[in-house]
Amino acid sequence: MAINLATKFASATSDVLKATRKSKEFTNQNWNWDGVNSVSVYTLTSPTMNTYDPLLAANRYGALTEVQDTIQTFTLLRDRSWTKTIDKKNYQDTMMIRKPGAYLAQATREVLVPEMDAYIFSTINTAAGVTRATVAATPAVGSLSADSGVLSGATTTGNAYSNFLALNADITNKEGVESGRIAAMTAQYYNLLKQGGFVLNSDLAYKDRKSGDLGEVDGVRVVIVPSNRLPVAVDLIIAHADVTCAPEKLVDYTLHNNAPGISGDLLEYRHRYDAFIDINKLQNIAIHKTA
Repeated sequence: MAINLATKFASATSDVLKATRKSKEFTNQNWNWDGVNSVSVYTLTSPTMNTYDPLLAANRYGALTEVQDTIQTFTLLRDRSWTKTIDKKNYQDTMMIRKPGAYLAQATREVLVPEMDAYIFSTINTAAGVTRATVAATPAVGSLSADSGVLSGATTTGNAYSNFLALNADITNKEGVESGRIAAMTAQYYNLLKQGGFVLNSDLAYKDRKSGDLGEVDGVRVVIVPSNRLPVAVDLIIAHADVTCAPEKLVDYTLHNNAPGISGDLLEYRHRYDAFIDINKLQNIAIHKTA
């Protein structure tokens, strides 16, 4: 006679463990999109220094010119959404595990957050080689262009730290702001950095070696980012939050109970967001590409 062993289903779901959002600290909310789809931002043109001439009868400070300006326009384009149903029978006969609120949290964690990270880091990467008027060509492998904060070449234990220093110095040389810099790097870059001489040579070497956490490198705070959320062939981005504005104009979640034609729940989600680079602050971005 056969022995039929029992099977029990748990009244909870097994959710995927996902990394939290990584890009938020690289962005700001400096501009307000309330009531509009586009925001235009003025930048006043700085003056040219003159030599004061006390011998002139007039205009001793220099020739008079009116203060001019430039305009940047940021138009929000991304309008993302999803929709799902939870049939009442499926809800009842699967131990009521299909909870709309929990599903919303799952969708945000597993789909929206990785997408937003990838989009924002891609936007920063695209802007890295852009100057105020032109787009610089990608520099040769192993070189750092004077017009572009992009360094190319395979990352190794021997160059991970020196490349980081070179990129950070490039921001400083271009008169980027010194405080508030933050670095997004892949886990592989982070591991190569730790395997090199940085940890052993740092001022907090003993503490670093005990915790295994670098925290900051050359005064720049480090954030480890899954490689699939960074652009292809990019393993390090150094930036500042004031460079990238990432508005979230609309976050709308609607739950319809017994909507027409449906016995159960209809879930609808809509999220309008985008990312914009302030071209006046481009000198605060530096990128390392593996190829």
